[in-house]
Amino acid sequence: MASRGPVPVKLTKREAAETLKVGPLTIRVYEDGSLTQDRVSGVLIEIPAGKSGPPMHWHRFHDELFLVTKGTMRFVTPGGDIDASAGDLMTVPPRAIHTFKNASDTEDCECYMTATPAHYVDYFRMLAKATDGDKKLTPDQTQHLMALFGTFPPDVESEP
Repeated sequence: MASRGPVPVKLTKREAAETLKVGPLTIRVYEDGSLTQDRVSGVLIEIPAGKSGPPMHWHRFHDELFLVTKGTMRFVTPGGDIDASAGDLMTVPPRAIHTFKNASDTEDCECYMTATPAHYVDYFRMLAKATDGDKKLTPDQTQHLMALFGTFPPDVESEP
């Protein structure tokens, strides 16, 4: 049941954010949905120069917003590559096929990402745990973890 009446705000400092390592990416969890009744989560994704994010995929159930805060991120879609620079916002609705990477081989980039619903942040936690100590996942293991969160490779149809 939703709270009624005033509720407190919460400031999360960078050094207090939960920090996850997923391959070359650093993901700082600022809000995991625990204060938003699972409506929205917020993370900072840091991508080193020349590195890529996840394999191409789409989400059945959730929306993502990526606000680039440093450098240039390249969003790869079936319609072509789209570069987003600091201050630009990329909206990824359900069923939009995409991935992302750092567009530069010399400069790091980062973005603030929100996901609705918020429980998608647990996907990052599971990936970090599964790849702890630089372990590599097989494509089947990766697809299994993705499917647990309604995330699929492009060749899976978006409608049942």
